[in-house]
Parts: sequence; C-alpha cells; structure tokens
Amino acid sequence: MRIKSLAVSGVALLTLSGALAGCKSSGGDNSAAPAATQVTSAAATAAPTPSAPADNGVAELTADQILAKAKAALKSAKSFRAKGDSSTDGQKMKLDMEVSGTDALGKLTIGTAVVELLSTGGKHYMKPNEAFWVKLGGAKAADAKKVAALIGDRWVVVSKKTTDLNSFFESINVNDMLKPDGKLSKGAAKQIGDYQTIGLKDSGGGTLYVATTGKPHPIEDADSDGTLTFSDFGKTFTDLKKPAASQVVDLNL
Repeated sequence: MRIKSLAVSGVALLTLSGALAGCKSSGGDNSAAPAATQVTSAAATAAPTPSAPADNGVAELTADQILAKAKAALKSAKSFRAKGDSSTDGQKMKLDMEVSGTDALGKLTIGTAVVELLSTGGKHYMKPNEAFWVKLGGAKAADAKKVAALIGDRWVVVSKKTTDLNSFFESINVNDMLKPDGKLSKGAAKQIGDYQTIGLKDSGGGTLYVATTGKPHPIEDADSDGTLTFSDFGKTFTDLKKPAASQVVDLNL
C-alpha cells in the first residue's frame, strides 16, 4: 500500500538540495536414499507430517478489520524484514530493511547508487557509496568524490532538519507501511509461498495480502510500481546496533 511513497522517498534521497554545502529460500535433498541404506523392516514407519497452521478467521472479517489485525500482528512480532523493488519516474529502486521496534537497518539501491540506512536509539544515519555522492553532487561530481573519500566506510549522521531523509525513516514504521491509499475492500485469496492469504485492495490501486492461517501477518504489498514482501517475523537482527563513535561522522546534513 505504501510502495509508491517508499519509492518517492527513496528517489528524494538522491535529489537533496544543498546536501554537500560546506564540505525467501529453503529446501533439502529429496533424492532417493542409496539402496544399501534403505529401511527394509516392515515395522518401519514414516516420520509424522507437521500439521498445517490453523485458519485464523480473518478472511471472514471486513477489510478494515483485517487491516487492523495485520497491523497488530506485525507490531506484536516486534521485528520483521521488508524487502522489495519499485520504480517511479523511470528510477528503479530496491529496498531491503530489517525493522526491530523503532530501530531499522537496511539498504536502498537506485541504479548504481547505494545507501545503507540505520535508525537506532532515536538517531538516524546513512552510509552512501561513491555513486550516491556523485549523483547527489550533480554538476559538482568532483566535490562529491572528495566527500566520498573523506567519509570512507563511516556512518553519516542525519540531522532532524533534513526533511527528505527523515521522512524516509518515518515511512518504515508499521502504521505508515500498512496505511491504505484510499478506501479498502476485500480482494481475492492468493497463495504466496507457504502462506494462504486474502487480498485487501485500496482505491489507489494497491493490494495488501494478509495471511489467513497462523498469525495474520502482512505477507505482500503490491501495486503498479512494485512489490514489498514481509518476512522474518520475530527474528533477532544481530547487525542492527548503534555504531561505534569512531565509525560516525557529522557533516551537518
């Protein structure tokens, strides 16, 4: 439901004015066992098959009720991964974010420009590659290269006055990520990987698919601009942590 807004926020990172002033897979081997290791005892029994998750009942609810259940389930999970791709104004974007409560760590890719994004302890940081600085610097590409060399592999502090960057961080909270673009209505059921889901269509052209078995997590958010998938519910992300002081630089951005 928020694919378009995430894409717009992402592209905005590349067009900040004055920013340089002053400076899912699993599987196994299903092949037959070698003849010598085959169990031949008539008493041998097959391993029990895991039972399928129970129907959670959300498919019988109204669209607004289903959305409320999805928001509550995602908040209850406390952590999740949001990964997807989109395009706007000819710009293709890829996003991969780990979210844990109000903290987040991820990577945004737009063409050859890549920026890592970190939000932890109420502070925001970014770590752009050289192509990002060159793109951001526009005609002053030489200056941008100098900035990239100066920063190296350190995190850059994002101040609260930088509206575009902060709006991106704000857009990855649960309420914004699952905010519909217009009126909601129930759509068709859809199998997505291991999940059976029900679609929630908004009048803006987006569809959010919510799991109808197990916990009613949001599984996929799709519109004409792209797709965002949700996974790793409740996972502990060990790489999402505050950077050391020696790995931080403040450019007053």
